[in-house]
Amino acid sequence: MQKILSLTCTFIVALCFAQLTANDVKFFVGTGSQTAYFVADFKDGTDDRSYVWGVRFNSGQNITGPQMLQMIKSAEPAFDYNLTFNNGFLDKISFNNHTAQSVPDYWSLWSGSDTSNWSMGGWMNSGTIANGEWYGASYGFSNPTAEAPATPIPAYSSLWYNASQITNWIGTGSNKSLVVVDFGTNNSNGNANSFVFGIQYNGTITAEQALQLIDAQTSTFSYTSAANQVSTLLLNSFSGTANGTNTWKLYKGTNLSNWKTNANLSAITLNNNDWFGLSFGTRRPFTPTEANVTLSVSNSVKESFKIYPNPASDFVVIETQDNIKDINIYSVSGQKLMNTLNKKINIQNLQSGVYFVEIKTDKSTTVHKIIKK
Repeated sequence: MQKILSLTCTFIVALCFAQLTANDVKFFVGTGSQTAYFVADFKDGTDDRSYVWGVRFNSGQNITGPQMLQMIKSAEPAFDYNLTFNNGFLDKISFNNHTAQSVPDYWSLWSGSDTSNWSMGGWMNSGTIANGEWYGASYGFSNPTAEAPATPIPAYSSLWYNASQITNWIGTGSNKSLVVVDFGTNNSNGNANSFVFGIQYNGTITAEQALQLIDAQTSTFSYTSAANQVSTLLLNSFSGTANGTNTWKLYKGTNLSNWKTNANLSAITLNNNDWFGLSFGTRRPFTPTEANVTLSVSNSVKESFKIYPNPASDFVVIETQDNIKDINIYSVSGQKLMNTLNKKINIQNLQSGVYFVEIKTDKSTTVHKIIKK
């Protein structure tokens, strides 16, 4: 036990990818002008074994290591810990499905100026945390040796979003799931371009079927897939096309805090309350806003229209017995590109891609998706 509290050595972490910095941390607890960071590495063989939280405080507040852990626990119901020997020995940490306790091994404690410069030492009962300092707990002290925390994933809160915030559900059925689509970018206000759909269904549904459901009933959404991977995805003015290292990453979870990576679409089956996530970039699907979608009209109305060929390269033809009052063609960003009353429409001047045809008649207004080859 004394070895944990007194042994000090410098350990430089060999990073496999770009170093995580303070700017990457998403989940902060407390308030104040100063900041410290806590990393927990469960070293359990998973690809999400290490997480980081931020702690804010004011000068003179004198927050100890145990108090830092308690602040995180109070803010995140999925996080827990246990201390023994007068709060000087870290016995256990758990976060979602990760947990490690001091049997058969021990937690080693670390501190440093960033995630690439860790020194091992017992900070749990030795003073207060310092501004700008990183504090780490890594499971494994003697099997075979203590190792500094691996580069962590920014922790998200399980409380940041839930199904009750969905206002428009797609589909029907007794089961509900959320589909979060993160384009990996931020808007001008710094908020993530991350969007969520609520879907309803009976029984179970695959990830591919979830996307097909959204595609069939949402006129501003489109995607393609190949070899069980998402190739392209468009939503309103946002798009992501797989190319080289820029690919759509797939996730499954039950809230924002417990995403698990998945290899392909066929590996994901959704049950009631499961979440499906897609992210075009390195961050995991982040706190979303509900997608501003235009739900397509019902099949019974659409059956009175035929648009062919689709995909098309030169012309599309509209067949309907209804009296057409107006036809508009829009880009995926909502820009009106064409207006006509002709049932045979020349689209040769349009670039290849997805477009929406709005047909206004004396009975209804419908939106149909077409693809220009």
